[in-house]
Amino acid sequence: MLNNNTPSWLKWMEKRFGFIAMPNLAITLVGLQAIGFILVMSERGWYRGLYLDPQLVLQGEVWRLVTFLCLPLSTSIFWVLFVLWFLYFIIDVLEKNWGEFKSTFYVLISYLLMIAFSFAFNYPITHIGHFESTLFLAAATVMPDYEILLFFVLPVKMKWLAALTGAFAIFAFAMGTNLDRIYLMAIYANYLLFFGPAFAGRIKAYIKRKNYQKQLHQDDTDNQDS
Repeated sequence: MLNNNTPSWLKWMEKRFGFIAMPNLAITLVGLQAIGFILVMSERGWYRGLYLDPQLVLQGEVWRLVTFLCLPLSTSIFWVLFVLWFLYFIIDVLEKNWGEFKSTFYVLISYLLMIAFSFAFNYPITHIGHFESTLFLAAATVMPDYEILLFFVLPVKMKWLAALTGAFAIFAFAMGTNLDRIYLMAIYANYLLFFGPAFAGRIKAYIKRKNYQKQLHQDDTDNQDS
């Protein structure tokens, strides 16, 4: 569990910008998804009115800076309830373990990176599946052994679903264009910002432990030879 290994820069940010914490973040994002689903199901043309197109934003359609978060993660009536529940669940996990500020800041970084990338490369964002993935990876890292009922039936530990999510991200990186790869690096950057220091610490500790064990073994061998 890495939720206690908070980077020092994040503690500094929370002390000074704690006011940006958004209460009920899970309800807000799920509500946006529900609105998007209803709009798209009522009229498919709404899809073109929701996605983030930097050129259209510069022409005055500034609502797209928010409405792209409404792009439905599923357009299946059968699956949408599961998708909305799952989105609520993973954000709720972050809020309960991190508190409102860290959860809000994690989502905010991902949100701003998507917008920045879109404008920097004139790259329309027409789906937000990877946005949900980076939220889930954070929740799974915080509570890796927590079991969820996949499709409300199959119990699966979050760490195994996280491994599958990571595999899909790697596959998308390998099969995508160079621009797609930059987009993936941008959208998963917040995960590395939050958890990179903790993972680096674990790797250093592992290497140090292995070197210590190797030295002990070498000392035993030298003593036996003498």
